Amino acid sequence: MERITITTHHFHLVSLGCPKNRVDTERILANMIQAGFVHTEDPSSAHVIIVNSCAFIEAAVEESIDVILDLKAENDNALLIVAGCLPLRYGGAVGETMPEVDLFVGPDAIGELPERVIALLETPERNDLNQQLCTSRAFGLSIHSPSDKDGIVMPVMRTLSTPGYAYLRIAEGCGRKCHYCTIPGIRGPLQSTAIDQLEDEARFLASQGARELILVAQDLTSYGLDLKAKAGLIRLLERLEGIGEIEWIRLMYLFPNTIPQELGRLVNQSEKILPYLDIPFQHVSPRVLKSMGRPWKDGLIEQLVKRLREEIEGLVLRTTFMVGYPTEEDEDFRQLLEFVETTEIEHVGVFLYSPEEGTKALELGDPVPPEVKEDRAARIREIHAAQMDDRNSQRVGTVEKCLLEGLSEETDLLLQGRLWDQAPEIDGILYITAGSATGREIHSVRITDFNGPDLFGELTE
Repeated sequence: MERITITTHHFHLVSLGCPKNRVDTERILANMIQAGFVHTEDPSSAHVIIVNSCAFIEAAVEESIDVILDLKAENDNALLIVAGCLPLRYGGAVGETMPEVDLFVGPDAIGELPERVIALLETPERNDLNQQLCTSRAFGLSIHSPSDKDGIVMPVMRTLSTPGYAYLRIAEGCGRKCHYCTIPGIRGPLQSTAIDQLEDEARFLASQGARELILVAQDLTSYGLDLKAKAGLIRLLERLEGIGEIEWIRLMYLFPNTIPQELGRLVNQSEKILPYLDIPFQHVSPRVLKSMGRPWKDGLIEQLVKRLREEIEGLVLRTTFMVGYPTEEDEDFRQLLEFVETTEIEHVGVFLYSPEEGTKALELGDPVPPEVKEDRAARIREIHAAQMDDRNSQRVGTVEKCLLEGLSEETDLLLQGRLWDQAPEIDGILYITAGSATGREIHSVRITDFNGPDLFGELTE
């Protein structure tokens, strides 16, 4: 397609949801800028407003709708576009319920977005044209164009929006059948990206200043299964290790019962793959796990944690737990609470079950009262917070590696970064109170204090 030249139109872009969604946001950003649009942080001055929406759970749907309507109220004259999971989850029906939106697009249409925006901007009858553009391609569940046997082929065109790190989405969709999850219905089945393309994309991100690569997918451990590839994740990691500018590689979202046996060896031998694994357990009660449609063998989670700690030196684990699932009874929660108390996972997230349309769990109802869910979540968080305080107190005085991200969001008097065992946005922040450095690079820092999940330190260089 011939490059469109536009120099007078400004666009404002909002990214909602998970890191996997942010990858699509960066592709939208790159496509719009390449087409000549000018990005602005001020929605009131934008000619075009784009919201990359999330619809994983009902709360995310509500947030997306609130953001869309607020932006429309702030700038009623702007062209309003909604991308991402909202149109994927609800299809053409969302157009009927949200007439404020001028165009809905799925992730597969990101490359065509500038052309569609131009057509809408140049056509007074926006609503009529929108109906023509809202085809099955715009609303369809197909995420990518048909791919060959080597995996999804997507253009490596992204504008990096994160300071010193980048998310590398290695697959789309999911082949699991967890009974509470909407992702397979929204994003489709597992579609792994070609390994050569992932290496190319990683090298491009490194050239744009990324020093940390964070591998994301709905399930990293399934990477390559749809391509009949053996040890796909291990092969990919071995390729990514060869990128000189990349210093850290972080793994997020591994499925508990399919973690490769070779992973421990590779992490121990590598100078780049961090001994940080994000493994969403969701629960530990075999009865609840079976009802969830997840691996439920008695003691499986406990055995996995024990094995990984024995295999990987200095391992740090992150996990999430769901409380209030329809079949969770007091005894099941007691098992979960005991696991949290005795296993001492370094980073724990807790969320409350919510019934979602299109999931198998919906037919179970929602029998656990909201106040019981809140109480269970609070008890887990309280135990974990005390464990985190103990752990962080022992770090005071130690020297560790951190990724400097820039000025603090709280005050220009401090720098901000993350220690090697802090994933962005979820594991706390490192505030740097002394020392100076330029660039978003890896530095050594002496830990001086902490407050909850956040730590304070001084650069030692």
